Amino acid sequence: MKTALTIILYLIGFLTFGQKNKLVDNRKNIVKIEPEILDSLYVKALNNRIDLLLQSGWHYIEMNEYGSRIKNLNVSERYKFLTNDELVDLSIKENKTINVLRVVHNQISKDTIDINFRYVGIKRKHKFHFAKRSSFKNEDIGDKNGYQSDIRFVFDSSTNNWKIIQNRFVTINDE
Repeated sequence: MKTALTIILYLIGFLTFGQKNKLVDNRKNIVKIEPEILDSLYVKALNNRIDLLLQSGWHYIEMNEYGSRIKNLNVSERYKFLTNDELVDLSIKENKTINVLRVVHNQISKDTIDINFRYVGIKRKHKFHFAKRSSFKNEDIGDKNGYQSDIRFVFDSSTNNWKIIQNRFVTINDE
């Protein structure tokens, strides 16, 4: 009896080895969006930031993986894409903190993507002093988890297009 039980437990362990629990790993099973589509959503989000487009001066975008891909696409001329070294040099030249937009995304599901904007301050006074700090407040402005997307895109299968369903930087009056 003990031998049969040992064999059964051994087979169960052997057959389930390496299989993931789909309930626990639910978030990783989302189909990843293609980089070209994601780039177009980043450009559309930046071009729909009316509050930034109407302000004077440059808005610096962090040259991360996404920034380097979208810098040559059809983005407004108000935005400058700079590397970290260029931002540090600019901070030294102007002797002040440079506020840089970090553009990130959060894929909610296969047909819903949030594009979020965060400011990062870069300041360098001396040759060996470098500080990066986040200058935005973490406040509860959304649902019970405290998360509210800046711009939310949803894929409309009838038109085969990504549409903005939420833009917290633009208020639309439904009169």
